[in-house]
Amino acid sequence: MTTMHSIEQAKERAGINARAAEHLMKNYLDFGKCGGGRWKRYLYLDTEDFLLGSLLTREQVKVKFETCLMRDNEKYRMVMMKVSKRDETKFLKALEELPGKMLLCGYRDYETHGGELLAELEELIRADMEAHGKIRLPMGGSARVELG
Repeated sequence: MTTMHSIEQAKERAGINARAAEHLMKNYLDFGKCGGGRWKRYLYLDTEDFLLGSLLTREQVKVKFETCLMRDNEKYRMVMMKVSKRDETKFLKALEELPGKMLLCGYRDYETHGGELLAELEELIRADMEAHGKIRLPMGGSARVELG
């Protein structure tokens, strides 16, 4: 089990000071309700080892993995999944802990490089939303997305 103390130590070793740590990147996109409102669709950044998995297991979060998107020679994957509406709070808590786990596992650029990947994806989604009013999801269908 990861302790807050070890996460703070990892942040220090990675050069993330307390002020920067307060503004951790948002490591997911919320695609809203699906499946009659019982589920919510999220896209988040992870590694090929799917580090979020152990956090979800610990929190007992019910999810349905849909697709995994990655570029050649990229260590981070964009994972699309559905999260049970009743488990959404626990899912978001696990996502909040993921950057600390990434640091402990040696992924020091998760917040910076991962943030760049999500920003790039957000721009693509924004353009699609402006052009069509919705986006086409990789697994088919479409969704309306609220971007911050």
